[in-house]
Amino acid sequence: MTPNAVTQVLIVGGGPTGLTLAHELGLRGIQAVLIEDKAEPSQLPAANATQARTMEHFRRLGLADAIRAQGLPPDYPTDVTYWTRYGGHELARFALPASRDARIDVKTLTGSWSAAELPHRCSQLYIEPILRASALVLPTVECRFGWRVLSFEDHGDHVSVLVECLKTHARQAFRADYLVGCDGPRSLVRKTLGIVYEGDAQVERDFMGGQMHAMRLRLPTFYERMAQRGVERKAWMYWAFNPERRAFMCALNGVDEFVFHTQLKAHQSEPTDEDARAMVLAALGPQMHIEVEVMAHRSWKAGLTLVAERYGRGRVYLAGDAVHLFTPTGGLGYNTGVEDAVNLGWKLAHVLQGAAAPVLLDT
Repeated sequence: MTPNAVTQVLIVGGGPTGLTLAHELGLRGIQAVLIEDKAEPSQLPAANATQARTMEHFRRLGLADAIRAQGLPPDYPTDVTYWTRYGGHELARFALPASRDARIDVKTLTGSWSAAELPHRCSQLYIEPILRASALVLPTVECRFGWRVLSFEDHGDHVSVLVECLKTHARQAFRADYLVGCDGPRSLVRKTLGIVYEGDAQVERDFMGGQMHAMRLRLPTFYERMAQRGVERKAWMYWAFNPERRAFMCALNGVDEFVFHTQLKAHQSEPTDEDARAMVLAALGPQMHIEVEVMAHRSWKAGLTLVAERYGRGRVYLAGDAVHLFTPTGGLGYNTGVEDAVNLGWKLAHVLQGAAAPVLLDT
């Protein structure tokens, strides 16, 4: 095993929460090590909406322009539409501006925009690689992707942490002033601390309350077929309501990729690739004869309203999904995780630099 290494903050988890925390610390000159078991970002879309406040944080971190360049083209409208089926009848449409037009609105104080930055309709799929690449060049931050935390212990004046490389099984011990668990809903950090969620995890509804299924799709002729049916204006979100299949679909790149969410019926087991494709076809309807490629798919649970009984103990803290779980409409989990990292980041920096007493961290 490699001899002990020393750092000021060890971050467990390299999703948006952990990566934002790495930036908050790194840009203030704090030494941090980030441990993330995934060697590469997930290829399955998660959050699809970056809210205005999150974009303000990304601007302060120097990332807003790079993130705005991702996702939908600048002239792509961000409309929300409702359909019987995508090949059926359009029931309603909320017309919303493309990012290019919204920028003009906010600068001229017209329209409904009142924030310094605008929301950005872009999948976490595209944002996470930008956060990773930027974190890798922060001088005081070391990122170890493809590593996992095996154990940790709070000694009162420091935290000892044992990590392992998943590829080589090499191990490294760290001594850190603080440890932050940004390691998601199955958080090893939270479980080791003996902290539990409080709230409701059993909400059952016809939609967004129970077992959901997410898919990354390629529909190469979707827009062409829509135009043939007289639907020229594109949308960011397409909802489908019919007795067979309720679903929503978000445009990812404005060309041919989408993320599709639907709820599994009570009698449905974990879908196969063919099951997943059949669910998409039910939302498209028989009039929409197009090619459907299911690139990836997985199940997740909606209807969660959970917050941990505390945000940490001693020199160990929690952030993001490790400390709260919400049904992720509006990207709530992702955006509130970024807020956690921003809140905790400057406080850790102030304490470590001697500008504030450790009691600041109790807030």
